[in-house]
Amino acid sequence: MWAGAPVRRWLRGPVASVAGGDVVLWPAALAAVLVAIASYLVGPDRGDVRVDVAMASMAAFLFGVLLAFTIVRTRERLALVQNLVAKGNSSLFSIHQMMAVFPEAERNRIRDLVDGHLTDQIDYRLVDYHLATPSHLALTDAVYALHPDGPQEEAVYKELVALCIEMSADRSLIEAATGQALSAIEWSGLLLLLLLLIGLIAVLPGGTVLGALVVGVLAGTLVTFMILLRKLDRLRWHERVTIWEPTARLFRNMGREPYVPREVIEGGRFVPTGLVRMVEYPDPYPTRSTKIVRVVDVHGSGPGAPPRRDASVGEVA
Repeated sequence: MWAGAPVRRWLRGPVASVAGGDVVLWPAALAAVLVAIASYLVGPDRGDVRVDVAMASMAAFLFGVLLAFTIVRTRERLALVQNLVAKGNSSLFSIHQMMAVFPEAERNRIRDLVDGHLTDQIDYRLVDYHLATPSHLALTDAVYALHPDGPQEEAVYKELVALCIEMSADRSLIEAATGQALSAIEWSGLLLLLLLLIGLIAVLPGGTVLGALVVGVLAGTLVTFMILLRKLDRLRWHERVTIWEPTARLFRNMGREPYVPREVIEGGRFVPTGLVRMVEYPDPYPTRSTKIVRVVDVHGSGPGAPPRRDASVGEVA
């Protein structure tokens, strides 16, 4: 029992990466090699080739139609969520700027709440967007509670209230969209069709080396499409250029260091430069009350390269 625990911990990382769609190359290559070897070893020991071809054609048609429809649906969902998140971040920056006409105490309080809401959103996965609702409500309640003094503050206050109302409506749309992930039944159907299709095409070459190579490449391609679908379903597709880079620029425009989880940086999903607030989560997701935030100087050597960290500049309580 004790000896198996380290093995389980060692396997947990790769399995979680594959299940989450974070890695593509080695799962696809592994599937290609295994299917090619199996196809070569099966050789001519198969049933009626005409029956195999007919069943493979039927499975390929069903799998292709279902996969294409599902990818289109998840891409539309991803585009909607990313657009609404970008719109929400723009509204937060507008609130940050418009607070310049208010007294310093109120200005600093609202700007701290804007920063806290942004960091709260980053703490949770995009598919769990609703978990950041308390910080959003704290921000909007503080804006509604402002007491404008003079015509300029009154005019800005009206715009701030309109922005908060619009942000609340957009949040409802984001929460509705993030809740439309593929169900377990849909994933089960796709995976069963994938296994059936790979099994059928593996026996078609009849043991030839060229045929085994071809079906291996085909199997690797099918696995790649399934991983792509997983990334789309988890709202992780192109997250670096649609989520992390715009959010980092937003933090810097507000005069704050970008707030980035350590696992995101070390996984190569986003490699910032300069001073950043690097956050670590000692407890499993979604527990975030024990998070540790340090201001560090990060120097990335490429978009996918592991970063080099200098000594910590400071720690945020």
